[in-house]
Amino acid sequence: MKIFGSPCIPVWIPVFALFATLAPARAQNQPAIPAPDERYKADILVIVAHPDDDTAVSTYLARAVFDDGKRVAVVFTNRGNSGPNAVGMEQSKALSDVREMEARRSLSERGITNVWFLRGQDTPTQDVLHSLETLGHGEALEETVRLVRLTRPEVIMTWMPAYVAGENHGDHQASGVVAIEAFDLAGNPAEYPEQLTPPRWHGGVGNYGEGLRPWQAKKLYFFSDASHPEFLKGHGPTYLASDMSRAKNMTYGDINRAAWKHYATQIDFDEKVLSYYINMPEYLVLG
Repeated sequence: MKIFGSPCIPVWIPVFALFATLAPARAQNQPAIPAPDERYKADILVIVAHPDDDTAVSTYLARAVFDDGKRVAVVFTNRGNSGPNAVGMEQSKALSDVREMEARRSLSERGITNVWFLRGQDTPTQDVLHSLETLGHGEALEETVRLVRLTRPEVIMTWMPAYVAGENHGDHQASGVVAIEAFDLAGNPAEYPEQLTPPRWHGGVGNYGEGLRPWQAKKLYFFSDASHPEFLKGHGPTYLASDMSRAKNMTYGDINRAAWKHYATQIDFDEKVLSYYINMPEYLVLG
């Protein structure tokens, strides 16, 4: 068919040809996808319940940071809004504000500054199911998976979620449950896929996807709040506060004491008990 003596060319052909010529140029001009933020990369991620729970592995953390050059990050599942206050009247939400600052200052003594707090409640119980309820189990798990993907640790450390003769705190067990679940789920792209969806443009606003990547930690270690943790001896490495730090030229016990002093609201015991906590051996069990 001809119109005014010329072949009839469908309109879509030149349009298609235009896009075909533009496509390679657009592909070549796509900006590179940024690498994960190295400021938050961790070799070790500690997941515990309360501000001061980190002292259960203080010797190990000091050795890892100062002598082995490891990057450590910490997640607390609550902010310590319950319990006695050894130095002031603050309680409830005010106490949690104080204890968050105590934790940050204590951890900084051991060279640890990447610290996150979830929104759980400090629950005085030995019932792990009750603690998971007040923690907000589902929300806490989602956030913990997010932090594992953000920090990309090689090792995760947490409380052993088991009944023992000792404090046997339900919150400790609950943090261990969430840590195990996050260890299992963070590497699976089918879990919380919105965390892994790339944003349309990371330099813009109103993006939906979070732009993280799946991450599978290599090892999971447990420690215990048992009053006599010697039953763990021989099931993993042991760390002694009497050992010397090469980098600091002091014992790990001395480093632990400097870290403990910041938890002033929780030192409601005498020097003998404090020395026991500072110098107790630390046993880790591979999960």
